[in-house]
Amino acid sequence: MGMSGYIMDVEEAYWDQVAEIIKDSEHVSEAMSRAVSLSKPMVPHLETEHVEDSVNEMWNDFWGNYL
Repeated sequence: MGMSGYIMDVEEAYWDQVAEIIKDSEHVSEAMSRAVSLSKPMVPHLETEHVEDSVNEMWNDFWGNYL
């Protein structure tokens, strides 16, 4: 596995953890904060704005099923 494969695996593991964070959070802002904190050591190449936008979208997708 090359470096790009490794990076893709790490990103996939990160987004899997973010999905769990969303399930466990009381509010989208809590999920965003936790996801941004996790991104710093795990996927530092991702921009904070990208993480926040993605969390917002994932939050709406997940919790929209319960409305």
